[in-house]
Amino acid sequence: MAQQKITFGGVDILRFLAAVLVMVYHYGFWVWAYPDGISAQATGGVPAQADIGAWVGSGWVGVEIFFVISGFVIAFSAEKSTPLRFFEARLKRLAPAVWICAPVTAVLLLAIGLSWPTDAVVRLVRTGLFVPYGPWVDSVYWTLGIEIAFYAIVWILLRLGRFHMMETVAIVIGMVSTLFWCLYYPLGWADFAETRWLQLTLVHHGCFFAVGVLLWLMRFKALTVPRLAFCLLFLGGGVLQIASSVDVHSIKVNAVMPYAPPILIFLVAIALMAWSLRLDLSWSGWRRIGLMTYPLYLIHDVVGAAMLGAMVRAGLPYLLSMAVVGATMIAASWLVATEAEPRIRLLLDHTVFRYRLKAA
Repeated sequence: MAQQKITFGGVDILRFLAAVLVMVYHYGFWVWAYPDGISAQATGGVPAQADIGAWVGSGWVGVEIFFVISGFVIAFSAEKSTPLRFFEARLKRLAPAVWICAPVTAVLLLAIGLSWPTDAVVRLVRTGLFVPYGPWVDSVYWTLGIEIAFYAIVWILLRLGRFHMMETVAIVIGMVSTLFWCLYYPLGWADFAETRWLQLTLVHHGCFFAVGVLLWLMRFKALTVPRLAFCLLFLGGGVLQIASSVDVHSIKVNAVMPYAPPILIFLVAIALMAWSLRLDLSWSGWRRIGLMTYPLYLIHDVVGAAMLGAMVRAGLPYLLSMAVVGATMIAASWLVATEAEPRIRLLLDHTVFRYRLKAA
């Protein structure tokens, strides 16, 4: 079987669960714990739900899980690709959902009075063009610049005909990132915890992408002691990054957040991912579920928060409102992934990529 035809059901399941983790975190914790956030403002104000638990407040770690999955999937998909095909594949994967979800969010911001026409247009344009610095229509778009930075490194290797150096490059990225986090606490680098240029150069999150690349190597090339050792080392760097994020969250919500839940969620998720790579989970439905992850991540925050606030103000119980909104956002992501995105990809094929297709 050609490698391109291999599917990873376990990875798709984990990807979807990571998106659900982030969604539950926003609805169950962030919208009331951080009133200055755009999603909290979109609710119009909801009561605190301190009894929901620390595990819900740790769901943001789903983003770090995304980065590991990206390292694995991008390395796998790029190995037999060309620079042009890789660029096309990434554009057709990233752009359609953004061009669908971002306008919906922008219109909602206008409707509920959190933006005005000029501001909404600026935010929408910046979001649609993947500008790596905000403001965007929603804060969740902060991760896209980091993903694109990793894609750019892979594209450069393909363009130079040096993809065989992917392992070396991943180790360098992982080492730089892990070293940064090892020095973070001893040198008191707390001011650099959310520095955007360090994010975009993968200094903050490079250890996660490196873990994903090493998982790909150990799954499809060879499980060697050095690869396993580097993987464990970079997981340690990832744990330190997660700990720093706990500190940042604690400052923002003016409360002490626990370290253990997000670290345990992350480590268990990566262990399950590694285990799932040995299983035969080839049902096509898993792939469809995996494709829903990206639009779910993009659309759930502000749009879902506004729905949540309206339902709570109408007198519905908070947990019931969370469940209804979550189910609605999952259904919306399914529609985007199965109906809307394919149409935009087809449009791209008939316009942007038309001449390449004719030449082929």
